[in-house]
Amino acid sequence: MNTHVDCIACVISKANKLADKYFEDKHQKYSFMNKVLREVADIDYDRTAPFLVAKVMRILKKETGIDDFYFEEKRLFNKKLLSMEKQIEDILNNSNNKFVTALKIALAGNIIDFGALDEISFDLVEEIINKTLESDFDEELCKRLMDELSKSKMLLYLADNAGEIVFDKIFIREITREYPDIKIFFAVRGKPVLNDANEEDAYFVGINEYATIINNGTDLPGTDLLEVSDEFKEIFNKADIIISKGQGNFESLPGCGKNVYYLFLCKCDLLMKKFKSEKLSNIFIHESSL
Repeated sequence: MNTHVDCIACVISKANKLADKYFEDKHQKYSFMNKVLREVADIDYDRTAPFLVAKVMRILKKETGIDDFYFEEKRLFNKKLLSMEKQIEDILNNSNNKFVTALKIALAGNIIDFGALDEISFDLVEEIINKTLESDFDEELCKRLMDELSKSKMLLYLADNAGEIVFDKIFIREITREYPDIKIFFAVRGKPVLNDANEEDAYFVGINEYATIINNGTDLPGTDLLEVSDEFKEIFNKADIIISKGQGNFESLPGCGKNVYYLFLCKCDLLMKKFKSEKLSNIFIHESSL
């Protein structure tokens, strides 16, 4: 998806909130916002919203000297959601279809997004889990995914946020139980950006027990094929199936022509309009439908 005027307004608003948080001096804020607006003015039309976000975060890092703005929040949500694993396992064990339930749980985890939402509580996480489990679901597309997993050799799972990846681990564990012969790669960001997961987060929650952890070589909160490393792109091109979590990956991947299943919660007006859905409703869609 190209950077849309609505995306630009959202990115500038986020930059302004970050500036208020990190700059007490108005001259510093002015300098930062001036640089942000120049980046916005110069960005090519065909670049994605995650590309613009990365540009803004690079400026903020340079101005503040801070490399990982959400380190504490990421660690907090990783720990908290790990403490919910037993509760989630009980839900799976009491469900009629563990695979579908695990997929929905992974979807619900996408609520943990400090890029799109300013405040996230653990009560909200539980509320979204319950809402997602009860929501309508594309059962035919799920059957298609399961059928393809049974015939495939390599799955690439594109992660989104820290904390959320605990629920991704639960889904991946279910995939390995159902399809033990498939090789799974779990891809995170190459450098800190927003509260997106990196390799440290993935190892912290134990993803390595079920998948090979890799990074995409970039600090973009998405998967921009113009920016990712050659090593990542090689695995991306070899994968039989790609499961893409989160809005950032969705904003940067459509049109790639690969066998991608997108899973995310709808968090912005632009996508709510596109999918004719309510805020925080779940989206499960295949690349071929876009």
